[in-house]
Amino acid sequence: MVQPQSILMPLSSSGQEQERMLGALAITRFFGAHLEVLHAQLSPRQFIPADAVARRMPHALLHELEALADRYTVTESSELQTLFKRLCDEQGVVHRAASRGDRPSAFWREISGLRSELVGERGKVSDLIIVPHPKRGTPTATFEAALMRSGKPVLLVPRQMTRFSAERVLIAWNGSTEGGRAVTHALPLLQRAQEVVVATSHSSALRKPGADELLEYLGRHGIDAVAEPFDSGRRSAGEALLDLAQQRGSELLVMGAYTHRRVHEQIFGGVTRHMVAAAPIPVFMQH
Repeated sequence: MVQPQSILMPLSSSGQEQERMLGALAITRFFGAHLEVLHAQLSPRQFIPADAVARRMPHALLHELEALADRYTVTESSELQTLFKRLCDEQGVVHRAASRGDRPSAFWREISGLRSELVGERGKVSDLIIVPHPKRGTPTATFEAALMRSGKPVLLVPRQMTRFSAERVLIAWNGSTEGGRAVTHALPLLQRAQEVVVATSHSSALRKPGADELLEYLGRHGIDAVAEPFDSGRRSAGEALLDLAQQRGSELLVMGAYTHRRVHEQIFGGVTRHMVAAAPIPVFMQH
């Protein structure tokens, strides 16, 4: 159980950059933590088609294309960093490289390399990784690396979320190891919540530990939670969970990510995949 003090958020230029920055800063203020925004860029040569180089493009032209790509990435990064610093000032978050514990802080880290690889590495020395919903609604390499390689919880957030609240929390419980890890890492959030609901599907009601054992565990941490079983019916479990969250007015969903045996790291369980595609609220998940 760790109160998040070090938060990591990868940022790409894929739209809603300002909203994503505001959402991350809101989460940072909620925890009084330090945020590192990771803006990773590939080498400009990556933007030049490989077949163009293979056909022995004139060196002068190749050099000019590289210089053009480099100028573009530098300009884009500079504009985003300026925006981020302005938002930090507006939101009362100190822009500095190191956290001193006296107030929320944030830092823009410009780094070269493959974003997914860097997130997998730097996530290991973070408490929480913020990942926005992928633009296409399907798990990305960055999301996969954060979830499967960092060993830390991931907070999946809507791309246009600019505020963060977790007064009403829904826990999706099926007795899995991943679910247990998610609950333990989410304890600082759950202890601040006004309402905590443990949702169990009828199909997983017999799995142990059950909802009663989880309620007892939460009670030892001063969390007065209630259980609410649900029947998916003809809906998927993911759809049923989101419907229940809407009915309860939940602001956050806590769940284990990919709780079924995996054949390959890029094949995610149905509930996890549905959350990536459709969850309208933040999802705190752990593998």
